[in-house]
Amino acid sequence: MTKGGRSTGRGITRGQFLATSIGAGAGLVLLGGCGGGSESSGPLTFMTWANSAEEKGFRGIINRYQKKNPGAKVKMEIVPPEQMYEKLDTRLAAGEGPDLARIQYQAIGRYSSQGALVDLTDYLGEGYGDAFTPALWQSVLFEDKPFGVPQHTDTFALFYNQKIFDQLGVDVPGGPEEGWTWDRFMELARQVKEEGAAKYPFAMNWQGDGAAYRWMIYLFQRGGQLLSGNLKTPAINDAAGIDTIAFTQSWFTDKLVPPSTSIKSGELIETLFANGTIAMMLQGDWLMPFLADSMQDEWGVTYMIKDTGMASDLGGNAVAATADTKNPEAAASFLEFLASEEEMKQFCIDAQFIPVRTSLVEEGLDYKLRPEDMDVFVKQSQTVPETMAREQTFPDFNKVNQVLADELEAAFKTGQSPEDTAKNIESGTTEALG
Repeated sequence: MTKGGRSTGRGITRGQFLATSIGAGAGLVLLGGCGGGSESSGPLTFMTWANSAEEKGFRGIINRYQKKNPGAKVKMEIVPPEQMYEKLDTRLAAGEGPDLARIQYQAIGRYSSQGALVDLTDYLGEGYGDAFTPALWQSVLFEDKPFGVPQHTDTFALFYNQKIFDQLGVDVPGGPEEGWTWDRFMELARQVKEEGAAKYPFAMNWQGDGAAYRWMIYLFQRGGQLLSGNLKTPAINDAAGIDTIAFTQSWFTDKLVPPSTSIKSGELIETLFANGTIAMMLQGDWLMPFLADSMQDEWGVTYMIKDTGMASDLGGNAVAATADTKNPEAAASFLEFLASEEEMKQFCIDAQFIPVRTSLVEEGLDYKLRPEDMDVFVKQSQTVPETMAREQTFPDFNKVNQVLADELEAAFKTGQSPEDTAKNIESGTTEALG
């Protein structure tokens, strides 16, 4: 999946989606009931982007579903990842949307709020969502109703250069609860700098306007929130918000991260890590294939840093039924099958994703690539705060995300004070939310 503006074989970037006007809520006019979709007796159409591993996984799900349900047909329509939302919007606006569509969690609120997706309440059994990781189930809800089913996720942890850690005598944490505190992490970063083990100690993957929301990881670690409980007013201008801005700003003022890795930079931090410019990177699991192919030094993965609480990145995709389907019952039946324990397990193993069913997270999966490192990410995925997921998936989050990008860039690059940055995010968010 493309993340933060970089192509890694995963698909469309969440950053690109949040940074553009593509997607429901950006002037999309729905012609509900105007036709389109599949005839009730015809095949269900499933629109998605997919790399080779994902395509194989989806075709396996479809074949097994059709075998289990004689007479059922599902036709997969693969589109280029960068065109996914543009094509989906065009078809929905014409009343000719597919029966089913793969949608990022951050997009669910925008599409469901425009009436573009089917409310699955009447099709899923009572308590259906209890089987999923709470934050990921929250991510498919709009006004407390499910408008999709979670299929998988990905998240952040801390990559480290094993050679450098051996030189410094560093032992890594053994579990999420043992993750390094902000203070311990900064001590380690300064040790790397003082001993000249790398040009810069670390970098964070939040490059690109649309990826500014990843800063919220640290806000929630500090015990803060971006928005109030009703998602209608900002909650950033408090001690937790100011402290978090100051903490992340210090990375740049103390020259612990490359100056080219701020919010609006296009720097690829995985390249800096692979060539030894940085000793550590706060990054997602999808970069492991790149490192396996490109990095000569030994490397490893440990758990995300933490403060008063634990938090990490919300990633991944859901699958939803669009309002244009003429057979919502059949579409819901396929969604249940796709998100079943057995099918989710196989898809996540095939495509190197993290499952979102609690039972599978607890069980662990037999991954083909660096299974021990993937286990770190699987455990870390349970630390995504439910409240953060709720904030990042509400319909107008893209507007708030742009405010974050502008003001954090000012803090990191021009020295805007943490207090002024918090005030500006507060006022900008108030204006963005109307």
